[in-house]
Amino acid sequence: MRKNYSGISHALAKMTVLPLLLFGICTMLFSFFWIQSSMEAEVHSELESIAGTAILAYDGLYPGDYSRYGDENDLLFTKGDTILNSNYNFMDSLKESTGIDFTLFYDNIRVITTLCSDGDDRIVGTFANEQIVADVIDQNASAFYTNVDIFGKSYYCYYAPLYNSDGTCIGMLAAVMPSAQVRVLIVKATLPIFALTLVAAIFAGIWSFSYSKQLVAVIQKLTGAFEKVSKGKFSNTVPAELLSRKDEFGSMSHSLVDMQASLRTLVEQDMLTGLHNRRFGQQKLDYVIENTRGTNRGFSIALGDIDFFKKFNDTYGHNCGDYVLKSVASIMKDTVKDHGYCVRWGGEEFLIVFTNGTYEDHRTVMQSLIENIRNHRMEYEGQTLAVTMTFGLIDASDYESSDAMTSKVDELLYQGKQNGRNRLVTLEDEDLPNPLR
Repeated sequence: MRKNYSGISHALAKMTVLPLLLFGICTMLFSFFWIQSSMEAEVHSELESIAGTAILAYDGLYPGDYSRYGDENDLLFTKGDTILNSNYNFMDSLKESTGIDFTLFYDNIRVITTLCSDGDDRIVGTFANEQIVADVIDQNASAFYTNVDIFGKSYYCYYAPLYNSDGTCIGMLAAVMPSAQVRVLIVKATLPIFALTLVAAIFAGIWSFSYSKQLVAVIQKLTGAFEKVSKGKFSNTVPAELLSRKDEFGSMSHSLVDMQASLRTLVEQDMLTGLHNRRFGQQKLDYVIENTRGTNRGFSIALGDIDFFKKFNDTYGHNCGDYVLKSVASIMKDTVKDHGYCVRWGGEEFLIVFTNGTYEDHRTVMQSLIENIRNHRMEYEGQTLAVTMTFGLIDASDYESSDAMTSKVDELLYQGKQNGRNRLVTLEDEDLPNPLR
């Protein structure tokens, strides 16, 4: 009879060592690239932070604008009244304390640097890569690169534009780290994973007959957890028995749980307000509809937006608008609490789904919410902001689909906008006068 070797379960049952080695190799490769990606992100963050600190320090130590005198062969570079060309004390001390190399460019010319040639001469008077100049100086934007060749050596580089007081970009500051230094850290971080995988393979070979079935089950469960994550499920995907293990699989399971938490925050949460974003809010609403259909459990939804929100952006700037959004979101969370959940539906528009309590309870909560927002004193740069919101509220039990619900509650919101704003409109209020009718 022909044997089937197509599945990993059969392969591990017949021969444990080879499949586990393959699994180990895959784990190591995945870990290597994941660690590399994480390390590069950490290097990016570190170089960006240090570059920003260096620029602020230069502004503090040497007040005034950057200026250049002379030609490329006899260049005098100043900041305020200070000549910077030969003033390496600060830059060298910064390198000594951080291990990072720095370069100041006037336009595309290196005028001050801690980088040296093979002959230990500082490479001043040399030019930056044309593409980097185009990305940073021409575009007035910071940029991070993972493989910049500087005199035959590869570097991770972060470039930040330098500005004078009139807003003119006159050059850039570079914070750089040798690529070889980062690769050593990556290899050191990967070696323990490789060693643990090898030990696990040897142990499994010794105990192959008795352990293969258990190992197959563990891998299947862990693989299932990864598959659930790949399909967008970020909660309760890792079985408790895997999390309780004290071996590599337990470590991987906890890492997966941490990864799920990070992904869940990115996928489900609006980064500005901390509320659910629309994508996840819609998923939760569909789940509520499905789980209340055919039962006596009802629920309500409210849709609202901030009245005259555009004036905050237009009058005080977008930072003020962000402040208003975050403040309103905080009041919503505090007011709604255990009655349901809040969603940033889009822009200044918010959806509230009430899953606990009666419709009358929900209406009372909404009246309190509108009053809390109206009475909350919002101060921005010495200005007191008068913030109000208009909401529509419906008992969603009478509707078959989320589209029908949100369409109806949006009509009520629109009606509230047309009749003075700063109010709650329900189906009982639909006979209110509407100037558009």
